[in-house]
Amino acid sequence: MLLLVDEMIGVKEEDETIKEAYLKGKYGQLQDAIRFNKPGLASKKLSLKTQTIDTELEYFSNLFKEKDKIIYFFDARYGSKEMFDRLQNWFFPNKIFWPIPIQGSKAEYVFFKNEVLSMIHTGATYNDVMSHLQKVRTNISSWTISPSPSKILQANKYSAIYKENKKNIFLLIEMLPNGRIKTHQSGNLDGLWKFICEKENVNQIWAVSKGIDKELPNVNKQIQINEESLPVGIPFIQAVTME
Repeated sequence: MLLLVDEMIGVKEEDETIKEAYLKGKYGQLQDAIRFNKPGLASKKLSLKTQTIDTELEYFSNLFKEKDKIIYFFDARYGSKEMFDRLQNWFFPNKIFWPIPIQGSKAEYVFFKNEVLSMIHTGATYNDVMSHLQKVRTNISSWTISPSPSKILQANKYSAIYKENKKNIFLLIEMLPNGRIKTHQSGNLDGLWKFICEKENVNQIWAVSKGIDKELPNVNKQIQINEESLPVGIPFIQAVTME
């Protein structure tokens, strides 16, 4: 089995293989664009190449030469669930392809990966997994803490290089199940994190942080991203809480 994750949401844990994002312009690979583009006064937007059914079919067909089952987590802001469903039907029954959409949150990905891997060990089917995740979504809250949360959440702002943000004032944003965004409060990092931890009926907290050198209390798991990644120059914490 191959655990594959879209580069836009991957956190580069040992058990995951990254599906690289490709760009238009001088630098075709995301990491090259991040390495060689220097932030200026104005942000530099990176334009992603749109993948077609043919390019994706070729990509996954090559992977299936060595694997019989692929679990693929992708960022729903950039990938098409309908296209991946077509690929799933194309490969079935000789190869098993499970596309799992993530709503733009690295913390959601880390939490859902744990859920999916636990279910696989019990012999669950793809429909079992997707039904379970749909139910779980109704019981989790998704949070972002950042000086510039819109640059984390909005797809047209996320894939960009910004001048380093050194503000000490952070905003706490909650992504509601209906897709709307609720701003709770602004303040220092410790105070906003305490607000999340002290929410009523919070039993689990899963978090991913970038550009913030702090171990967060009361978490089931925290992943700290040390290397530069999107959106470049913008620190953040993403978290999911479970009742």
